[in-house]
Amino acid sequence: MRYISPSTALQPVCATAAEPAVCRRLGRSPRHRLIIARLTALGALTVLAAAPAWALPTDFNDKVESALLCRSDWSTAFWQSYFDKHLQTSIRDWGEARWWNSQGAQLGGASTVEVFANVDTSRALMLGVLIAQPVEEVKRTLEQNLKVAFKPVQTVDGLRYVSDTLSVLVGTTNQQTKWYCAKWNLGNRERVQPLAPQY
Repeated sequence: MRYISPSTALQPVCATAAEPAVCRRLGRSPRHRLIIARLTALGALTVLAAAPAWALPTDFNDKVESALLCRSDWSTAFWQSYFDKHLQTSIRDWGEARWWNSQGAQLGGASTVEVFANVDTSRALMLGVLIAQPVEEVKRTLEQNLKVAFKPVQTVDGLRYVSDTLSVLVGTTNQQTKWYCAKWNLGNRERVQPLAPQY
């Protein structure tokens, strides 16, 4: 048997199955160590599986918020490539726009559901997000967090809230909000050569 000095408080380490009684009592048998190792590995895999499949880049919020506030220039090709890379494949084309799952990105303090950008054949350059909250709530959140003011504007299509930079909030019939920036009549200037947002 292995000699343990009485002066040490260390418990015996079971390296072999030669000490079954002691090892079982201390919970340190080879079989026990193997079970612990397997459970640890399983726990690590569970944590990895629970993590988001695609982590958003650190500058995602700044880039998208700047575009939504109409404070940067962009191109259709840039945003389609950017979202395909960081949000996986688009989920649909609808309403002259291509849509992606936003992975729950927090923009201006609001939790988004989807993002969209215009398709190549659209009449305008547009970038927007869908937020699963009524427009009045979103308006308050953005004004508080981004220090911008959205003023009510009555249009033929209904009430919209527009900032000084022409960023737009519009409520949907199912109590959600679209927040977007649209740039009209820009010709093909930005469609020929993709531009990254300029701050």
